[in-house]
Amino acid sequence: MLKTLPPTIREKKRYISFKIIYNNELSGGEVVNLIRSSLINYYGVWGSSKCNPWLIDYTHPKGLLRITREEVDFVKSALISINEYKKNPINIIILGVSGTIKKSREKFLKVPHEKYYKVIQRRKKENSYKNRLRK
Repeated sequence: MLKTLPPTIREKKRYISFKIIYNNELSGGEVVNLIRSSLINYYGVWGSSKCNPWLIDYTHPKGLLRITREEVDFVKSALISINEYKKNPINIIILGVSGTIKKSREKFLKVPHEKYYKVIQRRKKENSYKNRLRK
């Protein structure tokens, strides 16, 4: 069984909050493809894999992207350089960069933090309500 890496050896992450201005609503998969293609065009395949982008959360029009700490400036410039998607104009605005998901959601996405046990309680209520509707 493998041990987890100590915090000093793990790669440091940053979270970029962004807002997409586009006339149609985009799905999460489309946003991932858009980000991936812009990183490859701007930074190349090697640079794209080096920054290790991961879409944490996306609800139209705002999203949260995880990247490595060293590549923040390159990813920001790659996202800003996007100007067209499916022959329609598109604009991505960087709302901010943070070191934690919680602070990024609170400060830039304006989503209040919800305690973990409250999330579980809410999901249980939603599931029980859905089960009652099915019967």
